[in-house]
Amino acid sequence: MSLVTGVGVSAERDLNAAIAAAAAEARSQCPDAVLVLGFVTHNHGAAGLGEAAGILASAFPGAQTAGGQVNGITYDHERYDAVFANRFAVAVVAFGGAGVRGAIALQASAGTSPRSSGSALARDAIERLGTTPVGGIFLGIGLSQVPPVDQQIVDGIRDVAPRLRITGSGLCGGMQLDGSYDPGVAFLGREVVERGVLLAVLGGEVRLGFSAANGMRPVGPGAFVTKVDGAEIVELNGRPAKDVTLDLLAPDSPDLRALFEKNPQVMAIERGITFAAPDLEGDFYWCHSPAMFTPRGGVFDAFGPRVGMGLAVTRIDPESCMSAVAEAAGMLQQDAGTEEFELTLAFSCSLRGFTLGADEDGELRKHVKSRRHIGIVANGEVGCYRHGRPMFTGWVFALLGAATESS
Repeated sequence: MSLVTGVGVSAERDLNAAIAAAAAEARSQCPDAVLVLGFVTHNHGAAGLGEAAGILASAFPGAQTAGGQVNGITYDHERYDAVFANRFAVAVVAFGGAGVRGAIALQASAGTSPRSSGSALARDAIERLGTTPVGGIFLGIGLSQVPPVDQQIVDGIRDVAPRLRITGSGLCGGMQLDGSYDPGVAFLGREVVERGVLLAVLGGEVRLGFSAANGMRPVGPGAFVTKVDGAEIVELNGRPAKDVTLDLLAPDSPDLRALFEKNPQVMAIERGITFAAPDLEGDFYWCHSPAMFTPRGGVFDAFGPRVGMGLAVTRIDPESCMSAVAEAAGMLQQDAGTEEFELTLAFSCSLRGFTLGADEDGELRKHVKSRRHIGIVANGEVGCYRHGRPMFTGWVFALLGAATESS
């Protein structure tokens, strides 16, 4: 028994032609697929997604098919970036093979209780699968909702399946001039919904590995979160969070301080300095970059701040970002217990690829043997660091590796 996968990518401007071409290529490699995911760059628009979803479903009549809008696709040393370059692409990823099982569940939205929605999503997917899942792929709302809810959804999934490991991305319908994201559109079979949340799970004769790395390195003293209000850090070290943030990220420079005060998110990207929380598993830091300052002097943090959390000042640059690819590759091999994969799938922050101007997928191939590889330009990522739980985060390079399970 062996895992079989297929990957097809098309840059046709006509959406129907693109998804038909990508599906045909993936089907030629994986004719007996059980689970198929389609990724469509959001500049194709949502209006034609229903017809395109029908084309994908017709191309794989024996499989569950699903997918949605994303910021971009990387494949074969090309970056199809819809956010910063207005490049169009469609990708189709198929999983099949004797003994491999797959199932997909869709929630129309996170509703008023995201954690409960996550639990319902997990129960639906596992019931459809009919066996214990080995792992999964999550497509959520990402940074398109303020405050974000994907971590709550992921926690709800874990309430039902505590040992289930997943990776993935928020879907996205585009970026506005102020930097905010439009909600993405998801589909399952021929059903299409805005703000849809998907969970695809694999089981049976398949081995999955997970990893995540970002390249953040501590460079100085940090602060403790002492007061929060939802996604807003109100106080750091008992002082207004804005004042402490400016003191730590822009010390001794009134001009730099003024720039950070105007737009901390942009300056954190340009200067490569931000906040991050240390992980308990090892030398790793989860991004908690200040997105904006609030009128009362707080800091908006999209990634679940909590009282008592320690925030370190960290640096990130092109060199450390690329070293993170190698780190993620090594962790993936350790996690999966193999050095060779049938497929690797990466979810990488849109800002990483844009600011790096480098080929992360090409770097990955230096460290991992994979028959096929594809990357998704993400809108908030979900990744697993070593043996830890799935986390909704940013600026990370998250990996899934799929291989045949040894009999």
